[in-house]
Amino acid sequence: MEIILDFIAFIGKCIYTTLPGILANMAPLFVKDLKIFNYPLDFGVKIKGKIILGPRKTFRGLIAGIIFAMIAMNFQFCIYKFTPLKNLTLYSFEEINFQLLGFLFGFGVLFGDLFESFIKRRLNMDPGQSLIPLDQIDCVLGGLVFGRIAWAYSCKYALTIIIITFFIHILGRHIGYYLGFCDTKW
Repeated sequence: MEIILDFIAFIGKCIYTTLPGILANMAPLFVKDLKIFNYPLDFGVKIKGKIILGPRKTFRGLIAGIIFAMIAMNFQFCIYKFTPLKNLTLYSFEEINFQLLGFLFGFGVLFGDLFESFIKRRLNMDPGQSLIPLDQIDCVLGGLVFGRIAWAYSCKYALTIIIITFFIHILGRHIGYYLGFCDTKW
């Protein structure tokens, strides 16, 4: 029974540790109606007649994602510093540069999404069209790649959060589809 409880606690810590990246991924949805920085990251430039990223990948979303991740990281720091809940994350705030990690999580998550969009445009796939499993894990892969600069996480964490993200993404998309928030289940 203790092994099961330890496993559940580890899953919870993985999700809590990844929360800045999760919020970074959601940030573009929260700011989509703002007019500020609403310019495509690819400036509308095309390569061999194909768009690079598309008009939905904007400076607004990138900046918002980084800001959301950094704010979330600062909230986690406050919880760590001013409450007895020091063991919620898998890292110690005394051993990492949490400001840098927040920035890297935010940038990395959105970079992963941008890279996946770039690949989909090269494959002539429409925005919103699913590329399984890359659509489900692109963001977490980007967050892990860039987050590694500031935090030497374990392979156990990386593998666990990739698997969790894959299934949560599918579940979330299905729920969103049936509630009318998403156009597709995938």
